[in-house]
Amino acid sequence: MTTLLRAGLVLALTGALAGGAAVAERSLFPRGRILPGLKVGGATVPDDVAASNDDVLRAWIESREAPFLERSVTVHVPGKELSRTVPLKSLVAPLDATTIVRRLRELGHEDELSERFDTALRARRGEIDLPLGIAVDVAAIEKIVAELKEGVDEPPTDAKLDLAAHTTFPDVPGHYLDFDGGVVTVASFIESRWLDDAATTIDVAPLTVSARVTAESLRKLDITTVVASFETHFGRGGDQAPRATNIENAAKKLDGLVLEPQQLISFNGVVGERSEANGFKMAWEIFKGEMRPGVGGGTCQVASTFHAAAFFGGLDVLERLPHSRPSAYIPMGLDSTVVYPAVDLKVKNPYSFPLVVHTIVTGNTLRVELLGKEKPVSVAFDRDTVAVLPYERRLDEESFVKPGKAIKKQGGIRGYRIKRVRTITPLTLAGGTVGEPRIEETFDFYPPTTEIYVVAPGTDPTELPTMPQDVIEALAKKKGEVPEYATAAIACAGECGSGSTGDEEPKAKVEVQNGAGVHALTGDQVAPMPKVIIKQ
Repeated sequence: MTTLLRAGLVLALTGALAGGAAVAERSLFPRGRILPGLKVGGATVPDDVAASNDDVLRAWIESREAPFLERSVTVHVPGKELSRTVPLKSLVAPLDATTIVRRLRELGHEDELSERFDTALRARRGEIDLPLGIAVDVAAIEKIVAELKEGVDEPPTDAKLDLAAHTTFPDVPGHYLDFDGGVVTVASFIESRWLDDAATTIDVAPLTVSARVTAESLRKLDITTVVASFETHFGRGGDQAPRATNIENAAKKLDGLVLEPQQLISFNGVVGERSEANGFKMAWEIFKGEMRPGVGGGTCQVASTFHAAAFFGGLDVLERLPHSRPSAYIPMGLDSTVVYPAVDLKVKNPYSFPLVVHTIVTGNTLRVELLGKEKPVSVAFDRDTVAVLPYERRLDEESFVKPGKAIKKQGGIRGYRIKRVRTITPLTLAGGTVGEPRIEETFDFYPPTTEIYVVAPGTDPTELPTMPQDVIEALAKKKGEVPEYATAAIACAGECGSGSTGDEEPKAKVEVQNGAGVHALTGDQVAPMPKVIIKQ
């Protein structure tokens, strides 16, 4: 049959050439006519479709693709029992049938006459098959891989020492799904095998990430020396009980943590989310300048105590923010506020040997120790008060407050700008100094904390307790006059006592009671020393 076909075409071509090349071209290869026998996606174009217009041809091509795209495919993560099953058509862009139609009409009408002759013969033999090409929808694939990645990714857990029980918490490997690699895997699978009825599952394998600190490495640790330590104190009575629980919980999560040489650790990463599921309770905390109940209140005291130990241990403090007000439990300049996950404390071990964090909670005292094989430096903390800023008073009128009464919602605290100087002096193994000390200078700012009273509507501000004299004078200088709320109409009348600093509140014309969470100010909150020097 092929021989007869070729012979017939040769005779036709010979006769056509006798009448001229142009006549031959028009008779054998009419412009726009689809060559008989052409295939699309494995199926020969029917004669009636080939003779129809472009719309009919496009519809036939799209009908060839539709059954394949209606199949579902599953993107699966081996070993994690995670998967997403979706219709194949949701992962590809619409078929470009117009391009296939154009290519069908172009075949056999290009190149030299002899080459067109060969193309026509190959088409007759069924050797030319245009693929049903598709374009993957990268954005749709990225969305699925991102969802799977969220369920797969988990950091490794370093081994920790249980210093009290003299045992080890083992290391746990982590897992990581390569996002870009996963997208490429899914896209390549679809492009190459979407016509394969048996190809319905696409495996995207996660990577295993080993812990940096292993149980094996802990057996070689030398932790005979206290490199640095710091203590703070807290209350347990009344509304302080949940806060004490949070301090114990966060301290326990830090205890036994190992910092390998040059390793950076994140406080938030170690302690984790402040949630009830993670062992934390509702307690008082600072939020946007005001005290309020929040899950995890008290965690900042653990972060601050750990920061102070790291500070005096000579560790690199890479990320740290002071509180919005001086803390009652630690000197200004040594505190560190943390808010999961946005505000963190990050420190780095700069030494050639590992360090182990040891936390001890005894009664009302939290102690954080850094243990290692030697004490490499001595550290001095020098703090100077650069500026003192007055606080202001705010009155919130509420109908539930009876006339003649007021609720103190928040005590006013002066604002401070301080200069911090850390001097790190290298030590010999015998404890002597060696080399030049390194000096670090930084500044902390603690904005003034607004004093807040909740009062009955129409309360006269001058009936409230008098503010400290230095605050009144600073407000007068700042505002050009003494604000009405700054001083009461009554005098201290000896209620403040001899040698008063002006922070005691005299009797006022309204009866004042402290609101929930309000406690007496102490330490740096009342009157910090102009200069503080601490050495370890």
